[in-house]
Amino acid sequence: MLINSMKIKVNGFEINYYKIGNGPQKLLIFPGALGQVTNYKPLTENFDREKYTIYIWDPPGYGLSRPPNRDFSPGFLNRDADCAIALMEALSIDRYSMLGWCNGGCTALIAAAKAADRVEKLVVWSCNAYVTCQDLEIYETTRDVYAWSERRRLPQFQMYGEKYVSDTWSGWIDAFHKILDEDDGNVCREVLAKINAPTLILHGSEDELVPIEHA
Repeated sequence: MLINSMKIKVNGFEINYYKIGNGPQKLLIFPGALGQVTNYKPLTENFDREKYTIYIWDPPGYGLSRPPNRDFSPGFLNRDADCAIALMEALSIDRYSMLGWCNGGCTALIAAAKAADRVEKLVVWSCNAYVTCQDLEIYETTRDVYAWSERRRLPQFQMYGEKYVSDTWSGWIDAFHKILDEDDGNVCREVLAKINAPTLILHGSEDELVPIEHA
């Protein structure tokens, strides 16, 4: 899958993004933690490119939006949401729909609430509006990135390097420990009522990281 990447200055960051298609309906895709454009090959290869224009972006610290390294200090999902909204403004796109996976789903929920007058539709999958002790126990089983399956581990190492994957994934887990301890596990519950867009929530029954209760 050959997709040309582009960069644009947004909120003080050099944000990398990909554009696929030329259709009138604009879609913004939010990646998950340590996501990369190849995760969305089924979408980019099967969507009607005359009907949709797809934008996939790399939040700061992910993909090709580096440097800087990923920052998991408090408010990181809100900062990502602000960055996504600013990206679409910089691209002069007033109305669009959002698709978000994993942490990208959390960010998309926040962005859809902040830009409720601009987001037409929303699809999220494998994401959670809150985090529990059970969730953190699951996350901890994945902290050792060298124990990941080869299918999951190798593409990440090739994109980021082993140390960056290990440090960033541990930082991600630590950030959610902090959310559980300091924010009573609240990831984005307070924004959900502000979302106006029709929303489709998908969840895999065999999701290993996010229990079905979050669907």
